[in-house]
Amino acid sequence: MDKTQLVFTDIGVRENLNTAPVRPTGILQQNRVFLDFFWDLAKPDQEVRLKAVENLIHYLKTNNKADELEYTFKRLVDGLGHTRETARPGFSLALGQVLSAFEDISLQSIFDRIKEKHNLQTVKKKLVRNAMFGNLFGVLALHQSGRLSKEPLVVLRCVQLLQSLSQHRQHLKDLPTKTMMDILNEVTEVFEEVLLGALQTDLASAFRTPEQLHLLLVALQRFPQTLKPKKLKKLVGFSTIINTDTIPKLTEVLKMAARSVKKECVLPAVALDLLKLSLKEDSFQLFWNKAIINGMFKEQPGPTHYLSFRLLGSALPFLSVAQLKEVLSGEVMMHYGEHVISAQKPDRFKLAPEMDVYVSDFLQGCEDSEKQLAVMVGFSSLTNQGYPVVPSVWKVVQHLQPAALQGYMEWLKNMFLQPQLDKLLDFSTRKQKDSHEGREQGENAIFRLRKWIVSRLASIIDNHQVKKQEELIMDVAR
Repeated sequence: MDKTQLVFTDIGVRENLNTAPVRPTGILQQNRVFLDFFWDLAKPDQEVRLKAVENLIHYLKTNNKADELEYTFKRLVDGLGHTRETARPGFSLALGQVLSAFEDISLQSIFDRIKEKHNLQTVKKKLVRNAMFGNLFGVLALHQSGRLSKEPLVVLRCVQLLQSLSQHRQHLKDLPTKTMMDILNEVTEVFEEVLLGALQTDLASAFRTPEQLHLLLVALQRFPQTLKPKKLKKLVGFSTIINTDTIPKLTEVLKMAARSVKKECVLPAVALDLLKLSLKEDSFQLFWNKAIINGMFKEQPGPTHYLSFRLLGSALPFLSVAQLKEVLSGEVMMHYGEHVISAQKPDRFKLAPEMDVYVSDFLQGCEDSEKQLAVMVGFSSLTNQGYPVVPSVWKVVQHLQPAALQGYMEWLKNMFLQPQLDKLLDFSTRKQKDSHEGREQGENAIFRLRKWIVSRLASIIDNHQVKKQEELIMDVAR
């Protein structure tokens, strides 16, 4: 009886072979340079992985050997479900780049390999999670090849696979849906012919989950000629997405979206896309008043409030002057002010730094002085017993156009000389309401406002990054 011998392959897997020792043949006879590419693809260092992809492509093109290319596909498809999470993106990127470089290899053949290797029905139970990721990163690789639109049937099969993967949210979260949306953005010409039928169920269920709603919103953006009101009504029962009947459903979906990103501290894309759609459908006021003010703020302070604040900041570039003035003098701003004051306590989450970035980015990218002025006045008018919530040294002012800066300085000066508390969006905390009443509170508010304005004007003058004329400086000095 032959002794069992242990042979180590190049991928570090120990196999039992009941045969006599043999010399490696084929690929394994090659020098280690080729095989080391695959080791490097699995390393945690991203730079190493990217270099390995580049070197692998160069090697394959230079040597042009069929057996090496075949071996490459085997290793890359296997690596999609690697047990080490950092390795999967490396193998996925490499597979996509190899497919891009060797266009004679059909995507269908690689898709079949992926399905066979990472079959959720036949894989061992302990490897099911790896197989899920193997399928996901396989589709990502096909998408990254840039060739999906050339093989419509593969597009369909990828979408169907992603739909089945979306059921495993506990492992994959919303990655399958996001990948579907990326594919939609690439394959416009085959949407109606191939994808609409496959996505019918997801699109018709748009009001159930944030992912399904976002999928519909992306489809509406990309294929407005296909998803016309008549088709939309057939799909979801309404010819528009935002109306009095859908507001309760949209509000619940937004609440789900807010909770889903609680740890990430970001604005879910579905929220901003909904806001953009409300502007397109001319239903912004309905959306803002009913879904945001009367919906999201019915919840206790937390994720739904933070989503609303982030949506306010993200919405600034898309709103008209009238809309800016409306939202910046409304209840969302009032709630934001209360958050800023309450967040001053230790160990409280502070959203103000994020809002500063939103405002700064808006001012930097906006050339409309009237809009800039509306935003500056709006935020400066949010006061707690007369004292503005934004800091007196607010660096965003450096992005103002000359006309907007002039208008803002005039507003500050006039508000100092003739304080108009009724023009401010002023609020008091419950504790403040209990401790001060009447005339004393009004006089104190004026003092607090003037104190802030003096510091505000001084900080603008001292800020060398603010473009200002000497005449403006002298006017403030007087």
